[in-house]
Amino acid sequence: MNFRSFIGVFALLVVTMAACEKDYAALRQRELISGIRHDSIFMGMYFGMPRMEFYRQCFEMNQQGLLINGPENSTALYLMPGYRQPINVNFYPDFSEDKIYNMKVWLSYQTWAPWNKEYYAGELVPDALSILEKWFGSGFIKQRTDRGRPFWAKVNGNREVILRILDERQLRVDITDISVQPKPNPSTAGQPAGPRPIWEKQSK
Repeated sequence: MNFRSFIGVFALLVVTMAACEKDYAALRQRELISGIRHDSIFMGMYFGMPRMEFYRQCFEMNQQGLLINGPENSTALYLMPGYRQPINVNFYPDFSEDKIYNMKVWLSYQTWAPWNKEYYAGELVPDALSILEKWFGSGFIKQRTDRGRPFWAKVNGNREVILRILDERQLRVDITDISVQPKPNPSTAGQPAGPRPIWEKQSK
């Protein structure tokens, strides 16, 4: 391929990605103004869930053996069976006025290792999409960022779900109520980092 052809192909890719971004932005806006609401997240959690209720639910699920502490006690960790390897599902929400408006999720194969490319994050994408479709239904579309990096997204009313490759090990999912304009939290109770599990970080 000569230089002129390369420039032509590059320009076409830029125009195509820009058009896809514009289409996705329009889809997002249409869904937001539709008035449709979907507040469920997973495991009984939902947009608008109070901070202390989230901690209580995590505590109860820990007592039932469903959740354990994630890395550095900064997340809750659920080990999801039923796939070619168990999948680590680490999660922790963002709060606005002490109510959930976004859930951050990190997915990785439990058997991931730097030398085992079979379980790298890119290979996890099909299983991750299967999980998300069970939670939120089908209809995820593949998009690309302005830097050409792939992500998968679904917008249904106020709920937007985005899956992207974070690094060699992990995928990142954001489940967001796009109708919320985040506001400061009135309390600092329950900050995720520290020596105690997140479900114990409650005001006494």
